[in-house]
Amino acid sequence: MNIKKPSPDTMKEQAVRQAKDLLITVLILTAATGIGNIFWYFSFTKNIISVYILGTLLTSLFTKSYFYGFLSSFSSVLLFNFCFTEPRLTLHAYERGYPVTFAIMLIVSIITVTLAIQNIRNAEEKERAAVRAKNEQLRADLLRTISHDLRTPLTSISGNASNLISNYEKMDDPTRKQTFLDIYDDSMWLINLVENILSISRIEDGRMNLSISTELVSEVFEEALRHTNRHSGQHTITVQMDDDLLLAHMDAKLVVQVLINLVDNAIKYTPAGSHIVLSAAAQGESAVIRVSDDGPGIPDEAKEKVFEMFSTGEKRISDSRRSLGLGLALCRTIIAAHGGTITLSDNKPHGCIFTFTLPLGEVSLHE
Repeated sequence: MNIKKPSPDTMKEQAVRQAKDLLITVLILTAATGIGNIFWYFSFTKNIISVYILGTLLTSLFTKSYFYGFLSSFSSVLLFNFCFTEPRLTLHAYERGYPVTFAIMLIVSIITVTLAIQNIRNAEEKERAAVRAKNEQLRADLLRTISHDLRTPLTSISGNASNLISNYEKMDDPTRKQTFLDIYDDSMWLINLVENILSISRIEDGRMNLSISTELVSEVFEEALRHTNRHSGQHTITVQMDDDLLLAHMDAKLVVQVLINLVDNAIKYTPAGSHIVLSAAAQGESAVIRVSDDGPGIPDEAKEKVFEMFSTGEKRISDSRRSLGLGLALCRTIIAAHGGTITLSDNKPHGCIFTFTLPLGEVSLHE
């Protein structure tokens, strides 16, 4: 039978936590004794026991450990006996009733510790259960949505491939080209979907290390526009820069992914001929980046949930797919990992403006 030994890092963390809990216990007992001396000085001696019982409760709340709670209980009895019973500064007691007082004090302290820790652990278990339930619900939503919404592109890919195999010689060149483009569009959407899911899971699990560097925002715009949806030719996309040399601290690859999602959304949810504008400007210590369009916009009741996973609103686009609602959730996660914020506002008279911030960069000259 192999017994897994804790790693050195785990043992070190446990030692640090135990030292911290011991320090908290000592500080609380010291504070209780100090308050008890103040009460003794003002002849409030009947309240000193309550101070120590309160100390054991606080120890249980801050250490969340039975051991330190019991240690605090026993130490409180000893300290009360040593400091506040006659003769003081000894562990003797002249009055016959004191041993009963000490026993009751110990019992009350232990009961207090036990109940407090049980309540804390019950609350933590309920919180963990709620998190597990939420994760299970997200997983179920993901599986249900994928099984429903991915059927169309997968069927389209297999159907077009089968058509090419069976009727390739009978097709004219424009028909063949359109079939190949349809397969390409469907496959690229599936690839982007997988990239979005992987990026979200890596960032939220803390497994994606940001590679932060100082980048020209204009170059990031150019890179993003090279990878946007091929239907972008049906829209007018422009870039507006107050400063062509605007710099920002970012993981360029991830920010490009944010811009691709925002621009692709603008392309998908606005009619052909709409205008899409990418703009950037310095504001304080941040680079403020906007992606705006003059499409139909998003209803007010849907704006609060637009960045939530699986939130897609009521409107579907013409190809009856791309409705998983992961793109904007990914954007929020990436920008938050950079320490920035992303918001949605109206573009008067109609349309949307997605605005996000990144830390402003500056050129470092090394002479």
